Amino acid sequence: MEDSPADSGGGGGGGAAAEGPAVQVSDIRWPSGSVPLRVLEWKVKPGSLVNVDSVLALCAPIVQEKGAEAARLPEKKVKSDRAGVVKELCYQPGQVLPPGGVIIRIEECSHPIVMKGLCAECGQDLTQLQSTNGNQQTPISTATVSMVHSVPELMVSSEQAEQLGREDQQRLHRNKKLVLMVDLDQTLIHTTEQHCQRMSNKGIFHFQLGRGEPMLHTRLRPHCKEFLEKIAKLFELHVFTFGSRLYAHTIADCRPEFSSFLWLS
Repeated sequence: MEDSPADSGGGGGGGAAAEGPAVQVSDIRWPSGSVPLRVLEWKVKPGSLVNVDSVLALCAPIVQEKGAEAARLPEKKVKSDRAGVVKELCYQPGQVLPPGGVIIRIEECSHPIVMKGLCAECGQDLTQLQSTNGNQQTPISTATVSMVHSVPELMVSSEQAEQLGREDQQRLHRNKKLVLMVDLDQTLIHTTEQHCQRMSNKGIFHFQLGRGEPMLHTRLRPHCKEFLEKIAKLFELHVFTFGSRLYAHTIADCRPEFSSFLWLS
């Protein structure tokens, strides 16, 4: 049994947006110049989610010889060349699919949520797709916005980001709070590489950011804990730092005072 990829067809609707690919319904065609196929069995149905190389149908190639009946060749698995949702099956089992004929119509996935190169909607490995398509002009994914500061590999589309922003705004309105952004260094804490041996170690956290890195010494600034307890009742607190992400996470992990706050770095 042989496998045959379907040919990319033209879009059935929707233009490309300026910031990324638009969701559109496209035709998947049997390549021109190929032998006709008789559809034996569909492996998908309308509403099915398919990825690149998903099997769409099981077909039988037909070769018409002069003065002879149609010869049967080994059955073929017709595969999709893109990811998306099946909108329409264009042939019924038993019908003949001619060269250039539209096999199915598919609503292509715009990959609006991507985590470490994988689309959260269809599961497509976009790094593999990028290497296959080369330096194409049209972006593969609409996910261009990083929403979670602690997980920079998670990207969402601008539409998803706007929706999440509206939900955050509604949540703040319900809680009757505003957002207060506070700098970490020289405001809430003081961190230095210098350590005085005569200084008391009480309240000082000692740590390294990696093997071979200098020892750092961090201490809460005066009245920091009381300030955080009071301000947290009035605002949703976001703490940010111009230090590295590892530095911010280390401070957050070692100081229970910061455990309930959102961190930016």
